Amino acid sequence: MQNLVRVASKGEVFKYAFGGLGSNIPFMLILTYLMFFYTEVEGISPALVGTLFFITRFIDAVTDPLMGMIADRTNSKLGKYRPYVIFGAPLLGLSTVSLFWIPDLPDGQRIAYVFVTYILYSLISTVVNIPYHSLTPVLSEDPNQRTWIATAKQFMGIPAQMLAQVAFLPLVAIFGGGEQGYLVTAIIYAFVIVLSFWTCASSAKRHDKIEIVNDKVGSKPKIAFKDQLSLIGKNTPLLMLMIAMSTNLIATSIQSAVALYFWTYNVGRADLFPMLSLVGLLVSIPLFFLMPTLSKKIEKKGVFLYGSIASIVPFIVLLVAPSEMIWVNFTAAALAIALAPFTGAIAWAMLPDCVEYGEWKTGLKGAGVVSSSLTFINKLGSAVGGILGGALLASAGYVAGQAQSPETLQMILYLYAIFPILGHVATIIALKFYKIDNKFYAKIIQEIKERKEAKQLSKEA
Repeated sequence: MQNLVRVASKGEVFKYAFGGLGSNIPFMLILTYLMFFYTEVEGISPALVGTLFFITRFIDAVTDPLMGMIADRTNSKLGKYRPYVIFGAPLLGLSTVSLFWIPDLPDGQRIAYVFVTYILYSLISTVVNIPYHSLTPVLSEDPNQRTWIATAKQFMGIPAQMLAQVAFLPLVAIFGGGEQGYLVTAIIYAFVIVLSFWTCASSAKRHDKIEIVNDKVGSKPKIAFKDQLSLIGKNTPLLMLMIAMSTNLIATSIQSAVALYFWTYNVGRADLFPMLSLVGLLVSIPLFFLMPTLSKKIEKKGVFLYGSIASIVPFIVLLVAPSEMIWVNFTAAALAIALAPFTGAIAWAMLPDCVEYGEWKTGLKGAGVVSSSLTFINKLGSAVGGILGGALLASAGYVAGQAQSPETLQMILYLYAIFPILGHVATIIALKFYKIDNKFYAKIIQEIKERKEAKQLSKEA
């Protein structure tokens, strides 16, 4: 019997990568500017903002795996995962705008509006992003191409970061600054988000099809929810990847959340922040293209592990260098941004391997459920970073728009440098227990293939 490995065309990979643009723009905007917008522009307590981020993650703990299970059970004419990307994208754009526009209301109602809009954004983001990430293993059955697909979609995080971290504040200023500038810029970005996800959804039209089960088109396999959850609970490599990614994200989110505070108050050069982001991102571009090659030589786990070790170095420099040494701090901060592909993007390239491991271990397919675990960790890590950053800033006496006390400046420095170091150390420890290597992965694929062949032969008999 001839076995053909299904692969995606170059055009399909290119279009799918645009999902990385649509997904990362709101994520980076929130990670970098939302706390600053709430505290500096709207005057909301940083501790209250951190509490909001944390509460929302409890909701995500339920909705993320639920969305993964729902997507895995969907069987529509538009496919299993594409409908959520297509119809959810406009709602994601609108909800992103609502975060950066707070109507003139009494204080209590303004706080309620902030809580409702942020929670609503998080729910819509779940509906769109879990199916989007679930399409990676659907597009191709070839493990090497999957690495390129994951790299391509994460590479689109670079233009997303340029829009979010380099162009955002200048555009806010161009459109009048303050609340008006934030609103107009957010609306422009919302259109980019929608178009990006629609382009992404078009890439999988050939692959994301109606399943034929028991000779009935579109019938759904009857799999219990508890069995779907076993794809996470029994997936040890996935659990280790979740831990490694969460500690990395806590490090990244704390550093990103206070970055603008550091360059505004500690260094006194907020004007350098967009340039810093641009330089770091430009340097990271060739590193993205090195990832598939390095993954073959030292494997994906090795890229993540050694990338985490290397990422500690610039934060040590930021910790010990006086704030007056502006260009030393600038260089170290840019290097930290440049190394991000080795600690962030590589985790998403490891996800399809965990999807395959789950099928090998349980006999069930579940790209949506497995993908939901990392999207939840993505949001959990940023939320923990947000609440820690907000609570510790408040405890150190931070006051918006004023010269900060020495204690507050010291706390900003610690949040900017020490916490990322601790996060990367925890990631290194977690990766020691991640056991999927190239040899083991080849065994998994071979055994899954043999099971399918045996099942097909039994049907033909």
